[in-house]
Formats: sequence, structure tokens, C-alpha cells
Amino acid sequence: MTVRGRVSELVDSVPLPGETVGGVVAGVLAQRLRPWTLSPTVRPVGLACVVAGIGLVATAWRERGPGDLEHPVVLVTTGVHARTRNPIYVGFALAHLGLAAVARNGWMLATCPISAVLVHRWVPREEALLHELFGAEYDAYRARVPRYL
Repeated sequence: MTVRGRVSELVDSVPLPGETVGGVVAGVLAQRLRPWTLSPTVRPVGLACVVAGIGLVATAWRERGPGDLEHPVVLVTTGVHARTRNPIYVGFALAHLGLAAVARNGWMLATCPISAVLVHRWVPREEALLHELFGAEYDAYRARVPRYL
């Protein structure tokens, strides 16, 4: 396999929402055009958010079981999935927020809620798919575990 093929396979296997990437890129570009610099005091909190967010995504990815995200073969309800039904989305949102603070980029911070709303558009569709695949088991899970936090 070529290097390009390996990179493409890696990118395809990481569930990075394009809406999050778009928010980060928009923040970087806006910062170059018209700087909006946050206080340096936000950096330590931002670093904690980045680490926690990436840790949450990595843990959720490891726990999620076999199959890809679009075609799950098991309903994961333990570990971080027992605290939130969407730990990958929550983790990326937390990392986005943290990256904005670490970079002290006000524009990137401003894109966080926009990215979150755009990511949320997919959640009802995913929930309908999980209901279709897992029926009453998913309904019980949904009743006891919050969508996000």
C-alpha cells in the first residue's frame, strides 16, 4: 500500500467530524485576517480540555466494539457510553474548545457552538438507525443515558 493510501485509510478510520475541522480552520483563518486574542490565563484550562477531549474520544473509540460507526454490530452501553450516548462528539467538542483556549484564538472559540449545532444535525438520524437496529435495548439505553452530558 502506498503512503497516500495509508494516510487516507487512517483519516477514514478516525471519526473526526468535518464540522469540527471546519470550525477550527475557520477560526484559524479569521484569526489571520483580524486577530482576536484571548487572555493567556485560558491556556491551562484549554490544555486540560484538549487532553480530556482526546482521551474521551480514544476511550470511546476503543470501547465501541466491532464494526464501523455507520454499521454497528453491538450496542455499547458501558464505560464512557454509560455517561453519554455520544462520547466521541462530546470529546471532539471539548478538544475544539480546548484548542481555541490553548491557541488563545477568540474566533476559534466562537466557532465552537456553531460546530456543535452542525454536528448535532446528525444525531437524530443516528438515533433512528440505532433504534432500528437494536429496538427496545436502544430505547432503554436512551431512557437512562443523556444524549450529551
